[in-house]
Amino acid sequence: MNCPYCQTPMEAGYLSSRSPVFWSEEVSGLPIPTRKGDIPLGGALGLVIRPRAYLCRTCKTVITPYQ
Repeated sequence: MNCPYCQTPMEAGYLSSRSPVFWSEEVSGLPIPTRKGDIPLGGALGLVIRPRAYLCRTCKTVITPYQ
């Protein structure tokens, strides 16, 4: 996969965290999704899932698909 910003080839890997990895519009201060609209990036909560991710070292960007 090439970076959509600079077209440099991206490195494939995984996101790792002690808590579920999720996207939220705001920082909640809690390590779990608490707001309607929070989106877990690696699957259902409580499961240890490492989402696939692509890293661009040039742009310092990470891209990950979510389920």
